[in-house]
Amino acid sequence: MNLNKLEAFILVVEKKSFSEAAAALKSSQPTTSLKIKSLEEEIGMELLERGTSGVQPTAAGKLVYHAAKELTRRWRQLEDELHGFQDTLTGTLTIGASTIPGTYLVPGWVKTFRSLYPKVDVIIEIGDSKKILDKLLDHQIDVGIIGLEQDSNKLTFRPIASDSLVLITPNGHPMVHANDPEFSQIKQYDFVVREKGSGTRKVMEDYLSIHGYLLSDLHSVISIGSTEAVIAAVEAGLGISFISKLAAIPAAKAGRIQIIEKFDPFLRNFYFTSLTDTEKRPIIKEFTELLLKG
Repeated sequence: MNLNKLEAFILVVEKKSFSEAAAALKSSQPTTSLKIKSLEEEIGMELLERGTSGVQPTAAGKLVYHAAKELTRRWRQLEDELHGFQDTLTGTLTIGASTIPGTYLVPGWVKTFRSLYPKVDVIIEIGDSKKILDKLLDHQIDVGIIGLEQDSNKLTFRPIASDSLVLITPNGHPMVHANDPEFSQIKQYDFVVREKGSGTRKVMEDYLSIHGYLLSDLHSVISIGSTEAVIAAVEAGLGISFISKLAAIPAAKAGRIQIIEKFDPFLRNFYFTSLTDTEKRPIIKEFTELLLKG
């Protein structure tokens, strides 16, 4: 059994596409197809079938997929442990991060980490908090940095940074010129928010609840899939929004939007999360210690 074949098979199943799997492997589609064909011949069964929704695993393929995930996970863990005996860490660290920490915090942390361990390759995947947790539980990433915390005996959460929500408006908006605006005034204007599953959206809902409001109480809510898209929508005059101060400050300095600082900011934490059974892997352990020291 060849791990390269298993890794190719895992990617084809997850991406439902030979071409996308080949791109992720930095290989050609024919080479990836040959690996799958060789794996099927070795096992003696058809593992994949093409359908209207893309490539799907057969019943046998599903069994092989779950076994392959566990085998490759354990092999990576063994590699990390062996590398831990060397003077310098080597290997790959895959970080999943929600939009705000992934854009404004993670790059700086990774730069510091790689200055200490230049032989470690780092992959950063950006997604909403829920998707990052799902990928972590499925062993598709090594660690997560997100804006949500949840009860789980499989995961460890540690607060590593903080942020606050601020109200942003288009330039020249009436709320900018109000001397002493009431929080209730936000109900008068169209609102732009992040999509369901976003940590920013959840924090915004918590902020509203403190003032006695639900998201459904706001006027003409537009849901958008990234903070930058929210900023662009507010800049275009589609509405107002509560967003991360880390994201709002550069946009305000660039003259794209305005920040209303007349309401008390709502603080939020970002959490570093990892699987409890992988915390001692050398690469994860060193990255964790770096963040906690910072």
